[in-house]
Amino acid sequence: MYIKIPELPYSRSHRRTYLTGVLTKVVVDIAKKINLSLSVENLKFNKDRLDTNKRFNRMASNFPYVKMLTAIHSRAHKEGVAVTKVWPAHTSTIGYWKYQQKHGVTTHHAAAYVIARRALYIKERVTKELKQKVIKVKPLPTEGKGMPTKSKQLFERLDKKFLIHNDLPRYEQEKFGTIWSDFKKLYLLGRSSPVKLVQ
Repeated sequence: MYIKIPELPYSRSHRRTYLTGVLTKVVVDIAKKINLSLSVENLKFNKDRLDTNKRFNRMASNFPYVKMLTAIHSRAHKEGVAVTKVWPAHTSTIGYWKYQQKHGVTTHHAAAYVIARRALYIKERVTKELKQKVIKVKPLPTEGKGMPTKSKQLFERLDKKFLIHNDLPRYEQEKFGTIWSDFKKLYLLGRSSPVKLVQ
């Protein structure tokens, strides 16, 4: 189930507070009814993070994340529902590569699935299917002659990391410099170059 409130990040203060309360009540009540806990990303929208684009900066500045999280914790505590904060690194990247096509959902749904798995301490391993996707988008030697050096280095790093990734401890899989940062770069490469990702 996906609860969408498009006006939440952009509405006025009183309206935002009301919408946050309604959303919190719905989410916590559903979790209580089906006897499940909640998991949320431990996001930080600090000023030093607002460096992407104007649209994101405006949304991040207005997004009532702290207010929403406070409301969820308060309501969940009152209703006896557990809330777990998880490290947010690469949830969208992992969701895109591993679960979006598999479950036929959006990137946001797939990222939510990764958040839930992370709350259960499930490791995100590189599967055979994921390796096949990279093989499909990797240019042949004759096709890759004009490829930029950075792109060649990206594929070389992935080839090396494929061999050891499944044996890495959890903290190694989640920190920024791991294989998932390379998968993010590969996705961005597909958007900005003739290399098209085959899903």
